[in-house]
Amino acid sequence: MEWRVAAHADNAFREAARRQPGWYWVLRPKNLGRHSYDAEAGVMCLVRVDAEGELLSPLADLRRLEHGDLTCLDAATGVRLGTFFAGPVAPGEVSGAVRARVVDDAVAAQFTGESPAVPGWAWCRTNAEAPLLLVDEEGVGPVYLEADADGVVRVFLASDTHGHSVDVGEFGFSEPLVSRGGVIDESGELGRTEAEFHGAVTLPPPPPASFPVLR
Repeated sequence: MEWRVAAHADNAFREAARRQPGWYWVLRPKNLGRHSYDAEAGVMCLVRVDAEGELLSPLADLRRLEHGDLTCLDAATGVRLGTFFAGPVAPGEVSGAVRARVVDDAVAAQFTGESPAVPGWAWCRTNAEAPLLLVDEEGVGPVYLEADADGVVRVFLASDTHGHSVDVGEFGFSEPLVSRGGVIDESGELGRTEAEFHGAVTLPPPPPASFPVLR
């Protein structure tokens, strides 16, 4: 797996994804606002392309496999920046799960298999009442897990090139997933009772030093 440039009207990402649908890594400049990008800071996430070529992405400004979406025009400088892609990648077999059980009105955890190390990227599936993921037809999707000081593992949909979590697009929040006490649901609305893991996401190579500049 290697990074390839998605920078031109006949870009390789669009053609590769149409030939082989699935999950692809995307690396692009960090979005700072409408038509504003930080070319020094990269954001990395996974997007999914289906058999019809439709794109599913956590990035608000990446919705189509077209030149205008796959490149980033910075309005202040007039410079259009290319992006990179790598893949495809796919989830593996179930490697572990966390399930909640209620004992005297308290939630306790049952762990089976291996829970993923944090921080890092993992494939995950939760019950249908907790749509915190971008998922495939099996309900499995990629998440970036990060633990806070209280031991709560939170879910993000992107990371930066330094291995830190990033809130992106309209998904401008993180979701609690598990804590030392088990599966948690701080909102009281999602009704999450389990999280099933399908192994670590295969990581791309180290990021390129810079983004291609298109005039």
